[in-house]
Order: sequence, then C-alpha cells, then structure tokens
Amino acid sequence: MENIFIFLFNSIIVSSTICTADRLSNSVSLKIQRSFCFYCGHNLAWFDTIPVVSACILRNKCRYCHTSFGRYYAIFELFYILIGTFLWGTPVTWITGVFLLFLSLEDCSKQSIHANILFPWIGYLLVLHHDAEHLCLTVLILILSIILVKHRHTLGSGDIPVLLSLILSTTPVIFSCTLLIGCCLALFYLLYSQQKRLPFVPFLSGGWVITNLYILFLL
Repeated sequence: MENIFIFLFNSIIVSSTICTADRLSNSVSLKIQRSFCFYCGHNLAWFDTIPVVSACILRNKCRYCHTSFGRYYAIFELFYILIGTFLWGTPVTWITGVFLLFLSLEDCSKQSIHANILFPWIGYLLVLHHDAEHLCLTVLILILSIILVKHRHTLGSGDIPVLLSLILSTTPVIFSCTLLIGCCLALFYLLYSQQKRLPFVPFLSGGWVITNLYILFLL
C-alpha cells in the first residue's frame, strides 16, 4: 500500500513539474489554475490530465484539436515517475531529481533556466555537507565554471548552480561519474547533430540518472 502511495505521489509531482516547465517556457502565468491545450486553448477535463493514463488513452493527442503533444510523452512521464519512486528512500537525491527534471525541460525548450530556484537548496546542502572533501570540490568546480562562463564562453551561467547542487547532493565519486557521462552524452549529441550550441542541463540529468540507476540496480 505504501509503494502505491509513493508511486501516485510521484505521478502528481512529475506531472506538475512538466506542466510548470511548459507554462514558464511558453510565458503562461502559473496563476491560471485549469490545465489547457497549448495549441487550441481548450480547458482540459480532469480525466484528460491523469498522469501516463490519459496520454496513453488519447495516444499523445489533444482530445479536442487532435494535435500531437509528443510521441513519447507517456513513456517519458512514466520513466521519471519510476525514477522518483525508486529514489524516494533518499530525500536529498529525490528532491535534486525534481529540480533536474524541471530545469532540463526548461533548458530543452529555450536554452535558459530559472537557476535562482536552486540557491536556497544549495544553502541547505552546504549546511548538510560542509566537510572538507565537498567544500574543496565545490570551490574547484566553481572556479572552473566561472572561467568557462566568463573567459571561454563554453558554459552558461545557469549551469553553475546545477553543478553545485549535484556536487553537494551526492558523493564526489558519483558527481564525477555524472559529469563524465553527461559530457560524453553531450559530445555524442554534438557530433551527431553538428550543432554549435546545446542545452547542457538535460545531459547532466542524463548522466545523473544513469549513475543513480547503476547504483540502485547493479551495486
């Protein structure tokens, strides 16, 4: 029964996070309570907003204008719901995952994120993990990130709080694996797409997910 509750709670959190990111990316006020279709503007009924289930029944299309809102939307939503359920036992990791999901969606949409929402979280993590190992790595990454932002222009300023959150929310080894995998994923994407710029947060999130799933199931 407890696992069912955790799964349902994560369904609500993931669905709300996706909705919030969509609204901010499309400059839609969060004060509008009713969910609606971004294509036709029609208000959605409650049975159109059930996480995963509604997307599967409607085949990832709006019930009213029949516009597709993503071929793999239900799979994406279910994937993050399951990740949240698996990570429920470690609250710091779970909360970090929610932030990463939100910021990744924003970064994918407009390559700009509301990184300021991470500052209170970083402050809490500094109180929680203020040992010499974490602090030294934090200072090192902060200096390197500032150099990449100010002088090399190869990193966005919004990526710095994300990196600091990742450092302070886990062990240095896990952070190193996350950063390595994220950079490799980003490099493969650049080689495949032949683009000069990319949203880096989704690749960091991908590295973070892969690392945590490896720890959960293979260690």
